Amino acid sequence: MAMVNAYIPQPTQLMFETDEGQRVASGCIEFGGWNHREKSLAPIHVEALSRMPGAPALTWVLDSLAAAAEAGRLDADRYIEQLFASKSDLRDFRLMLRDAGADAWVNDRHHNAVRKLGNAEFDVSTYPGMANIFDPA
Repeated sequence: MAMVNAYIPQPTQLMFETDEGQRVASGCIEFGGWNHREKSLAPIHVEALSRMPGAPALTWVLDSLAAAAEAGRLDADRYIEQLFASKSDLRDFRLMLRDAGADAWVNDRHHNAVRKLGNAEFDVSTYPGMANIFDPA
C-alpha cells in the first residue's frame, strides 16, 4: 500500500491575507465588514454590496465574520447585529446562503467561526445549512 507523505495542514486564507484579496477588500469596506488594517468590524450593507457587479458578497460577509471571531471582536449574543446593518441585509445574506447550493462546502475558518459563536447544534458544513444560524427569530 502506498503511504501518503506527511504534511502540515494549511488553513484557508481569508480575503485579507493575500495581496489580491486586499485589493478586493478595499472596494468592499465602504459597505462595512472587517477592516484588516484597524482590526475592527462595521455592520455590512449586504443589499448595497450585492448590487455591485462581481462583488464577492458571500465571501466578504463570511471572511469578515471569521476575521472578527478570530480576533475576539464578536459577542456570541449579538453577532448578528454586529455583522449586518439591517434586517433586510440579514435576509439578503440568508438568501445568498440558500442559493449557494448544498454541494458547496463551507471552508474551515468560516465553519470554526460559526461553531465558536455557539452554533454547534446546526449543520454548518454547507451554506444552506449555515443559513439557519442567521435566523433573526
